[in-house]
Amino acid sequence: MTVVYYMQVCFLDVTIELMNVLKKHVQLHVLIEVTPQGRNTTVLDIDRFPEGKMLAKPEEVLKKQSYDRLQPYFEGAASVHFVIHSHPTGFSYTTLQASHSVWRYIKQFKPDIIHFETFGLRAFGMLPYLPSFKNVCITIHDPVPHSGEDSWKVALPRTFFFNMPVKKKFLFYSEFAKKQFEDHYKRRKNQKTVLQMSPYGYLKNLVKEEEPGNKHILFFGRLSQYKGIDDLLQAMPEVFREFPNEQLIIAGKRHPGFEINDNFLNTFKNNITLIEKHIPNEELATLIKQAKFIVCPYKDATQSGVLMTAFGLNTPAVATNVGSFPEFIQDNVNGLLVPPNDPQQLAEGIRFALRNEHYKTLAQNIKNSQVEDLWNRNTEILLNAYAS
Repeated sequence: MTVVYYMQVCFLDVTIELMNVLKKHVQLHVLIEVTPQGRNTTVLDIDRFPEGKMLAKPEEVLKKQSYDRLQPYFEGAASVHFVIHSHPTGFSYTTLQASHSVWRYIKQFKPDIIHFETFGLRAFGMLPYLPSFKNVCITIHDPVPHSGEDSWKVALPRTFFFNMPVKKKFLFYSEFAKKQFEDHYKRRKNQKTVLQMSPYGYLKNLVKEEEPGNKHILFFGRLSQYKGIDDLLQAMPEVFREFPNEQLIIAGKRHPGFEINDNFLNTFKNNITLIEKHIPNEELATLIKQAKFIVCPYKDATQSGVLMTAFGLNTPAVATNVGSFPEFIQDNVNGLLVPPNDPQQLAEGIRFALRNEHYKTLAQNIKNSQVEDLWNRNTEILLNAYAS
């Protein structure tokens, strides 16, 4: 079976884990869509865009250190290429040219399956070629846009891809996401499959084992309305009353239009640190490894790459009981669950984790439950989805 795996760079942390599974069982051709805005996101560190190329091999794009770290994931795949979208807008003549370059390349090996790890405007140019595949599989990460992040740039591509008259299957990383999709898209009767999301392993390779831990509480990821940062800030004064020396780090890049209460941050400047930028991989790995636990006070969520990244470094979580968090967090085993939109309950959850260093017990439970082949649980699921 020959499979084209087409992905956006922002989901590379999860897709490299699936690549490791798929490449052992199919002829896997990987295409990674990259843009000027995505040069240094998730696990990538891009050196340059090759002049005049729309398809480029990893060694032509990545900085040496980034290439060396990703090479074990790429090795064994039939091919790996970056799809270069040099134009800053999501849809333009050059995006159509890039898609045509992709098709000219992949049609030579007559693939059976194309698997989109979600899609956006830049994948529009692939629509005319979809009837050439026996099966079109689409992984949906967020069936319904998060609070404050709805956009026609999400809705328009879905309208076209979902209505394309080809054999389609939808894949999800949680039962919650699958149900959310079924509730929102009631007319979509296509086959739906749930994959087993597991901890991400990439960042573990970037941390020294002797790195001292248990220094702070950590919130990391995109700073956006739905992440509940306002609830977190309201909760922290209660935490600091009981633990006056406790440290909270908020690390990530701000979503356009999102505001943080700077006066509050100034009031607690000795306890709260805001690192507002894209966090490089090594720095992020160290922040997570050194954290007592992460906090995810989300107002809504589907599945969370933030959670799987933390679990990959044996760091527990205090999270709200929304979305698929209850599927992955066993309350008081590998983390704690609290009600959403409730700063008082969030504060109590954080204090409970801190009392008698209970977070260490939670972390040990994560460590004890990890096995190297967790992602291999998806082998049969994926192959059945491709073949049926």
